[in-house]
Amino acid sequence: MKPPANEAAHPGIHAMHQRPDRRSLLALGTCTLALIAAQAHAQTAVPESPPPSVEEARESEAPAAGEEIVITGSRIARPDYVANSPIVSLSQDTLENTGRVTVESALTQLPQFSGAFGAGNGGSTSTGLNGGQAYASLRGLGSKRTLLLLDGRRIQPSNPDGSVDLNILPEALIENIEVITGGASTTYGSDATAGVVNFRLKRNFKGLELNGQTGVSDYGDGNSYRLTATMGSKFADDRGSAVLSIDYTNRERALQQGRDYYVFRQSTPGLATIPQGTVLFGSNTPTLASVNAVFQGQYGTPALTGNAAGRYTGQIGFNTDQTLFSTSGVPVYNFRDPQTDEAYIVNSGTNSQQVNFGYNGASLQSDLDRWSVFGKVDYDVSDDVKAFVQATYTTYTSLGVANPTLASNVYGLTVPTTNPFIPAAFRTILSTRANPNAPFTFYKALNILGPRYQQYDYDVWQVTAGLSGKLGIRDWTWDLYASTSQAKFRNEQRGGASASATAQLLNSPTGGTELCAGGFNPFGNLTPSQACIDYISRRTLNTNDLKQRTVEGTIQGGLFTLPAGEVRFAVGGDYRYNSYGFQPDSQLSLPNGTSDVLGYSVLRAAGGSVSTGEAFGELLVPLLHDIPLIQQLDLDLGYRYSNYDSVGGVHAYKADVTWRVFEPLRLRGGYNRSIRAPSVGELFAPVSTGSVAIGTASSTTTNGDPCDTRSSYRRGANATQVRNLCLAQGIPTSIIDSYQLGTAQVFALTGGNPQLKEETADTFSAGGVLQSPFAGVFKNLSLSVDFYSIKIKDAVGPLSIAQAFQFCFNSGGNNPNYAANNYYCSLITRNTDTGVPVNPLQPLLNLGTYEVRGVDIQFDWRFPIGANAGTFAINSAVSYLDRFRIQALPGAPNYDYAGSIGVGVETTAGTAHPRWKAITSATYTLGQASLGLRWRYIDSMINSAKVVSPASTTRGVRAYNVFDLNARFDVDDNTQFRMGATNLFNRAPPQVGDQEGNYDPQNYDVIGRYFFIGATKKF
Repeated sequence: MKPPANEAAHPGIHAMHQRPDRRSLLALGTCTLALIAAQAHAQTAVPESPPPSVEEARESEAPAAGEEIVITGSRIARPDYVANSPIVSLSQDTLENTGRVTVESALTQLPQFSGAFGAGNGGSTSTGLNGGQAYASLRGLGSKRTLLLLDGRRIQPSNPDGSVDLNILPEALIENIEVITGGASTTYGSDATAGVVNFRLKRNFKGLELNGQTGVSDYGDGNSYRLTATMGSKFADDRGSAVLSIDYTNRERALQQGRDYYVFRQSTPGLATIPQGTVLFGSNTPTLASVNAVFQGQYGTPALTGNAAGRYTGQIGFNTDQTLFSTSGVPVYNFRDPQTDEAYIVNSGTNSQQVNFGYNGASLQSDLDRWSVFGKVDYDVSDDVKAFVQATYTTYTSLGVANPTLASNVYGLTVPTTNPFIPAAFRTILSTRANPNAPFTFYKALNILGPRYQQYDYDVWQVTAGLSGKLGIRDWTWDLYASTSQAKFRNEQRGGASASATAQLLNSPTGGTELCAGGFNPFGNLTPSQACIDYISRRTLNTNDLKQRTVEGTIQGGLFTLPAGEVRFAVGGDYRYNSYGFQPDSQLSLPNGTSDVLGYSVLRAAGGSVSTGEAFGELLVPLLHDIPLIQQLDLDLGYRYSNYDSVGGVHAYKADVTWRVFEPLRLRGGYNRSIRAPSVGELFAPVSTGSVAIGTASSTTTNGDPCDTRSSYRRGANATQVRNLCLAQGIPTSIIDSYQLGTAQVFALTGGNPQLKEETADTFSAGGVLQSPFAGVFKNLSLSVDFYSIKIKDAVGPLSIAQAFQFCFNSGGNNPNYAANNYYCSLITRNTDTGVPVNPLQPLLNLGTYEVRGVDIQFDWRFPIGANAGTFAINSAVSYLDRFRIQALPGAPNYDYAGSIGVGVETTAGTAHPRWKAITSATYTLGQASLGLRWRYIDSMINSAKVVSPASTTRGVRAYNVFDLNARFDVDDNTQFRMGATNLFNRAPPQVGDQEGNYDPQNYDVIGRYFFIGATKKF
């Protein structure tokens, strides 16, 4: 297969610094359309011939006279170029065969990628609180370490950490996608430590192409629609060409409650936050006698238990009829409400129930409404100078739905004993506390406000322009381009509750009747008046603004000829500017440093910028030619110096070797030193709180709060030392032996750190490509095998608070003396009345090291079945992961998470690290029709808890096999129909961990069977 050629030596560019608005972008599109329309009647569409779905970049066929090729990962052009690094290429057909309307699914399914935040079946899964963005994470090292390019040029970041949202790509014009895994900072600069994904666009497009596609899940939700129109034409006696593409995409929500694997009855009860409300007494506990007087005397339940001092140390909940139920231990007593989405009753008895509380109205797939416009004009100024200008504009809205506001953990409500709605039975219990007049902490899910909605509105534009030409020295060419771009997005949050307004109602001696009609009775699942709902309901709006400016120039060509061939070079320099600005809603940024919206982060306005100047060079040296066992041996050397105003000067360099042993066999390998400077977000993002899952404590796992009496830490061999450490952290003595954390999450603090320094990565690769030397049925057969090793030092990332809890309490030997001043313990602060963790720290630091090592295997075979019987093609990409090591801090233990699930290097990196991952396609083609079957495989994995604590019994995940079916039919050269079904056998995702209903939508198909149909028409 011939690798796609770049536009003639990269069309050059002049700088454009003026900010375009929507009208100027529309004007550009109108001008482009006018140029197309003027000659469209005289043009016919040129059929595209996409490469195979997954294809190794091979030696090109003989190019046309004067044609040169630039391979992704190099700056040097030459007629017979081959890739020094392993390159995987995805065609437009591959993207269409996924059945999805966004490109993320095709990337996530490749073995080289790990599910990134927002990725997964259908895309942007989970609750949509990520804003509907979709990222690419190579090797599980995170989207910020995976550089995305459009025709070899940088794209406007969509996230302050430097990640690019795949939603902003002009997908209708994508011809193929080239992926290099491993460092490429020498060629492209920062952010390419894990690798590069280069989206190559169609060139010289002529005529009009209309494309439409729709799909729906087997559950009748998650509908998707996509319509595109692409127009192209020549003008000015064929000296110029213009193309305009308009893309509309609509994707609807898919809900958890529609899938039986999300509707479950939990086998063990939890102390969740429910609409009826529960009370946490903290250290001010009532007498056990007063509690039993109510439960035994009034409700007829068995006796409840307490501590040795005769105090009740559990929680008490409220039924809607104002009676009480217990939430301490198994079983739960006197729970009277009917089964709802929030409360599933199991093991029911006359006066004894076990209760599970959950919320199943959340989204599996956030909705998306997107418009995208791309326009480009190329013009030959003269025979030696070419010019181009292109612009892209994307606007989209994504709406995600999450559970209602929870007044829990650090956001628990404080209720005074003067509240008139306190039930009489509960008032008698309160009166027996050591401090009977003290307020109490009240947990409640505020379902009266409805679910929480997170709406994100994005506007992203980029204008790129430039010039290129011949220098008149040998075959030297020059290229100069500039780009200006901006991503602006608004985050609107609805369904929140005002902490101050709620407190006013709870503290009112009338229950708030003077503030809103009827007041607010929080005890039991009661619905107040609309006036009271409106009184506490809040809407917030946050805005983000990201900008990028880039100017880059290169010169490349041949220097002189050696016996083995021509020595070629490329040199250049660039300047890059990135800025970030964030403005939170005033309700989330009160002057006293708090948030007035329950359950939402405390945010601060923030911003900053980073400027970078770079110089780079690359040299291709042919060493040997046409001697025994060496048909050709080339050495490719590269160097880049970057100067950041944030971290100073840094260096990147590479040395790659290509060795063609003989015609069918080529070996390759090399070393790359890559760097990644901290992004503007990592440097300047505001310190804020965010919900972080730590799991629920149990005797068989290391999940949850180690101080919880249900935890394996409190019940293990070192229980006494654990107890003493919990006391030292601030848990009151009066509740230390009954303490339970009534949630599976904490609200951790994290934010930017201006003191960060750059990451460095060392990448080694070695491999070979074998192409069949045989004729006949074995003619089109190839095999590639590549080894890679990536080691990142001083990696920038937050220290997982879940791991901080585990390491503080000596998981993996990280605190053998159970010292309260241990570094991990210093990140944990507790409420000294309730023992609940309060805003533990997740600092952004230059951590220890990440090390990834493995082997990629790729097999392609295409052969005719017989005379006029069609052809059959089989294509397989397989990855084996040998090592995935994470060292949280220098000097800390080094854990190998290969073959496990549950821990990632960061949020957007994915937490699944299977030993084996593969995607295999088989396609039968007869005439103008084809039928394809694709098999996706993810190996079984242990839970990451077993990596740190081998005795852990936390469940892992089983092997996962999913099959997709697709069919195509070309009516003629200009009309095509396609259809298919993904997850053909409706395979449910495996449960992750011991908590029912917990799935990984980033790596597994949580949507279920999905049908799609599409058509393309060319004029």
